[in-house]
Amino acid sequence: MRLNFVNFRWEIRWIPLVLFIAVFSLLLRLGFWQLSRADEKEVFLTTQEQRLLEKPASLVEVLKEQVDRRYRPVLLQGRYDVKHQLLVDNQIKLGKLGGFVMTPFILSDDSGVVLVNRGWVAMDKARKKLPDVKMAINHSEISLTGVINEFPSVGLVLKGADEPSKGWPSSVQIINIDKLAKKFKYSFYPFQVQLRKDQANGYLRQWKINTRMPPEKHRAYAFQWFALAATLFFLTLWISSKTHKND
Repeated sequence: MRLNFVNFRWEIRWIPLVLFIAVFSLLLRLGFWQLSRADEKEVFLTTQEQRLLEKPASLVEVLKEQVDRRYRPVLLQGRYDVKHQLLVDNQIKLGKLGGFVMTPFILSDDSGVVLVNRGWVAMDKARKKLPDVKMAINHSEISLTGVINEFPSVGLVLKGADEPSKGWPSSVQIINIDKLAKKFKYSFYPFQVQLRKDQANGYLRQWKINTRMPPEKHRAYAFQWFALAATLFFLTLWISSKTHKND
C-alpha cells in the first residue's frame, strides 16, 4: 500500500516537470528569435544606408531591378500638378502636428504619375484652415531626384482615414491608391518618392530609414525572455528543494 502511494506521487510530479521543460524551452526560443531578428534588422539598415549612396537611376531602370526598391535613389522627368495636391495628416514633427505635402508628378513618358513627398508642413489643430502649398513651382517639364519609399503611416487607423477630403488640397490619414485614383483621375505608382533635401520646391525634409522595430528593441525583448526563463528556472529549483525537505 505504501509502495503504491510513492508511485502515485512520483507520477503526479511528471506533469509539472513536463510543463517546466515546455515553458522553459519556449522562453529560450523566443529570446534567441529576438536576437536573430535584431541581426536581421542591422543587416537591413546597413543595406538601406548603402543604397541611399547609390547614383540616382531613371524610374524605368529602377522598375526593372528584381530587388526591393525601398530607399532606391531615382531620377524623375516630368511636371508637377500643383492644382491637385494631397496632405497626409497626423504626422508629428518637432513636437508639432502637421502633414506631408504629396504632389502628383506626371512623368514625361506618360508611363504614369508618381506622388512626390515634398516634405512636412505644420497644420492647424482644428483643421479649419489648411496650409497654402501652392508655392511658386515651375509648371514646365523638370528633372528631380528623390528616394523611393513606402507611403507614410499613422499609429491609430480610424474608419474613413483613407477617404480623401473634398476640395484642394485634399487630405487623408492613410493613402489608398485606388481611392486616390478616383479622386485625382490618375494612375499612381504604389509608392512615394521623397524629394531630396538639395532639391527645390520642398518643405521640411528630415528623411530617415524607418523600421517598425529597431535592433535595440529586439535585444531588449530578448533580455526579457531570457530573464523570464532564468526566473522560471530558479523558482522551480527553489520550489523543488522546499518540496523535497517537506517529504
